[in-house]
Amino acid sequence: MTTSSTRRTKREARAPFRRYHLFFYLLLGSIAFSTISAFVWVFNASMKSNREFIGTPPWSAADTWRWENYANAWNNANVGAFFGNSILVSVTATVLGVALSAFAAYPIARIPFRVNNLVLSLFLAGLMVPWMVTFIPLYLTLQELGLLDSRTGLILVYATYNLPLNVFVLVGFMKTLPYELEEAAAVDGAGPTRTFVQIILPLLGPALASVSIISFLNNWNEFFYALVFIHSPEYMTLPLGLFQLGQSADYGTNWVTLFAGMMVTVVPVLIVFALLQDHVTKGLTTGALKG
Repeated sequence: MTTSSTRRTKREARAPFRRYHLFFYLLLGSIAFSTISAFVWVFNASMKSNREFIGTPPWSAADTWRWENYANAWNNANVGAFFGNSILVSVTATVLGVALSAFAAYPIARIPFRVNNLVLSLFLAGLMVPWMVTFIPLYLTLQELGLLDSRTGLILVYATYNLPLNVFVLVGFMKTLPYELEEAAAVDGAGPTRTFVQIILPLLGPALASVSIISFLNNWNEFFYALVFIHSPEYMTLPLGLFQLGQSADYGTNWVTLFAGMMVTVVPVLIVFALLQDHVTKGLTTGALKG
């Protein structure tokens, strides 16, 4: 009697648990389906002619895959130039931002100061500042420095934009490392800089990969700061360039060229995340739990 009651109680306890998981599986499945459907639709539309896109149902398959739409977007619509600007700005800003984050996180996590928690709290406060609040002072600062409408100005903005999250993750990861590393290095005569560069930095692989990928994706997809700070077509990134193409008379109704440009924007993001998503998960999990 007791055994059957115990089994019934366990089944009753598991039932809500299973329903809870089923709800989230359905929710995640619907989100994944809608995302993949949008990606497939844009790819299919980019393979049609403009007349075919306008004159056929939205989900009808392309009669012929027209890869020339991508060549037209790359060469004639300046998507190739926009792509080059995005690569240059995103990669440079990512490298600079991650380097600054690592140097800022090391003393907070490994060198005992009374103000360490205060400094970390100030970085975390940066995560709570809405981006709408920052663009006016940033605009005025870049104007004073003569860096408006330049790749350099945009790189500096992007590099600092990701600092709060990067520092938070790296501080959490560094706290998981044993302090005996610094003690052994000090016995060998190594100072803080040498200890960081030669001992701590090589151990930060997962965390550095994580913040690098997230920073790159944020920089690659960012639109608003580029819209405010960049005006010359030769400096435009992909999101801004495609937006301007959509507003132009030449390409505002040339939908298939715009869709081809969108695919050029999406594919590098998918490749980077598909290859390195394990590093993102590992680095964020370790850093967030310890931090």
